[in-house]
Amino acid sequence: MKKLLCSLLLLIAGWQLAQAQDLSKFKVLSDSAYQTTEYQAGNKYQKDAILFMDMVADTHPYYIKEERRTEWFAKKQALLEKCKNIETDEAFADALIDVLGPLHDKHTDLTTMKRIQENKQKTKKDEAESQSIPLLHREGSGESLDVDHVMRRHDYFYDYRLFPDQSICYLQFNQCENAPDNPFAKFLDDMFAKMDEAGIKTLVVDAQYNNGGSSQLCNELLVHLFPVDKMKYFTSYLRFSDLMAAFNPRIAIAKKSWEDDGHKDELYQMPAVKIPADFQQPKLFEGQVVFVMGKRTFSSAGMLFTLARDNHIGTIIGTTSIFSPSHYGEVLPYRLPNTGVLGSISCKYFARPDTATVDDECMEPDVKVNLDDEEASWRFIIENYGNK
Repeated sequence: MKKLLCSLLLLIAGWQLAQAQDLSKFKVLSDSAYQTTEYQAGNKYQKDAILFMDMVADTHPYYIKEERRTEWFAKKQALLEKCKNIETDEAFADALIDVLGPLHDKHTDLTTMKRIQENKQKTKKDEAESQSIPLLHREGSGESLDVDHVMRRHDYFYDYRLFPDQSICYLQFNQCENAPDNPFAKFLDDMFAKMDEAGIKTLVVDAQYNNGGSSQLCNELLVHLFPVDKMKYFTSYLRFSDLMAAFNPRIAIAKKSWEDDGHKDELYQMPAVKIPADFQQPKLFEGQVVFVMGKRTFSSAGMLFTLARDNHIGTIIGTTSIFSPSHYGEVLPYRLPNTGVLGSISCKYFARPDTATVDDECMEPDVKVNLDDEEASWRFIIENYGNK
């Protein structure tokens, strides 16, 4: 069974990465098995509410425990009563979100086609307005980030500027995604080489606007700051479910093997991170590192800050996190069949390395800084972490 699970989990990892990038690749929840009087007599919102309740209980890692599923289903009757008077898909999606509220998992969410279209129109409007604004710099150029744009969000995934007089390198890391013309790994090699040439003693990693993406990019940054063989990583746990099996029938085989072996109400602990045999540790930056955490720091960016904190890398400044250091992720996209409401739900639990604080719901910065005042926050960084 272990050999079977290992081979199937490799398939799962690649499949989830592809699916998580495009939530339009959803699975329609099946209602073929629901022949109960309650289901057949319900309106379209009540029917989808029943499917939703069952799917969440069977899929989300939080509900692996029976007592939590009991608490979850205790909300069902009130939700069905509410659905009697719901008239729009948007109101229905909001009702389901309200039920999810205490879960503290922003990856598990719902929306409608109308809201998606409204967001697309807003995005087009914002893009049209931004075209009249001159670009401040080219992606990853390093030398052209306008000084007036420091601590203010720009539209590129990442960029940096050297401040030799203060011995600071300011890296604005806005998205955990590779730029087509300048992959993050190459960008970092160039940045650290320039820092070395200039004798820079402080690296400021401003991820206050970073809402996540691929955690691989965060790892690419961390290998320049801390020895890989000493790094403590997240422990991840996977929950096998019918929804996951719907995406890949082979996963259903792994699910059955896991449950047949007596693990019905138990998460599967994923294999620990292994260092590739051909991995070469880059030269480590030996100066001080300052991480800037803001109200929009989330998902993979939150994992970056958690690993920094639990491995004692640098100093975190800014605001209280909106993310939980231990969190849920790896989303499965789905669609409810009667209303067409779209949703995403987590299937993994990531436990932070520091087991003593594994249940903390947020992370406090080492130093609180008001990031709403960009000039004052940059001045604070120069005065406290620059070369005096």
